[in-house]
Amino acid sequence: MSSSSSTLKLLIVINMLAGIEHGQGVYQHFHNTESISVTKPEFAENMRANVTAVIGQTTHFLCTVNSIGDRTVSWIRKSDLHVLTSGKHTFTGDRRISSLHPQKTNNWSLQIKYIEMRDAGEYQCQVNTEPKISYSFYLTVEEARAEIQGKDKEVIVKKGSSLELHCLVNKGEGVHESMAVFWYLNSKVLDWMGQTGPGQGAQVHEDNGVKFESILRVKNTRMEHDGIFTCRPTLGTQDTVRVHIIDGEQPAAMQSNNSTNIQFNTFLIFTIIASIKLFL
Repeated sequence: MSSSSSTLKLLIVINMLAGIEHGQGVYQHFHNTESISVTKPEFAENMRANVTAVIGQTTHFLCTVNSIGDRTVSWIRKSDLHVLTSGKHTFTGDRRISSLHPQKTNNWSLQIKYIEMRDAGEYQCQVNTEPKISYSFYLTVEEARAEIQGKDKEVIVKKGSSLELHCLVNKGEGVHESMAVFWYLNSKVLDWMGQTGPGQGAQVHEDNGVKFESILRVKNTRMEHDGIFTCRPTLGTQDTVRVHIIDGEQPAAMQSNNSTNIQFNTFLIFTIIASIKLFL
């Protein structure tokens, strides 16, 4: 191909794109492309039209088109009629969005990374037949929430006894693939194996069932375990609980406060006695 021929084709494409009206999208130009295929494209049955995702994860819409011939599959965001992709080409500045099409398959997927709440809504898989055909997919976006089980947000544990905290995370479909939960004590992350740091002696067990569950166990509590425990999922909001470690009759924090109060009261008594002597 000569240089002048390539330049001419590039100018034609630039002029074509420059003539696109706002909101019309690139799709119309693909739509008007003449097809020589005699087959009639059809969408596969039982495609999963309703997809639920959690904020922060990656999700896909899988569109299967049989007998497509030389036609093109495009993905449209229905809320603003924006053409996101057409074939293997992406027509959005949002780098989270891309089109996936494995060779020699009838599958065209729309991938959205790092899902945000604003991504919720309807998306259409369109084929540029005449008239065009489309299949709608609906995305629901949820926020995963961690919840430490128990009625009270304060727990009192005797020094040397065991402590067990259960954290449940509500999750959307497939979020377990990238979900992880980290435990913190007084804002410091705990070693999962409980070998180092403030969580020494702690063990974490995870159960990935209908809900993601993380269980923190401490067999032999120490005074260092006194404080605020936080269950923080990688996707979602955290939850906290205040743990008081009792060394004797009162929690460590209360003992510290009492000790301070005794010292202050003793100082106050001596101050009053000294003042009285000055006036005698």
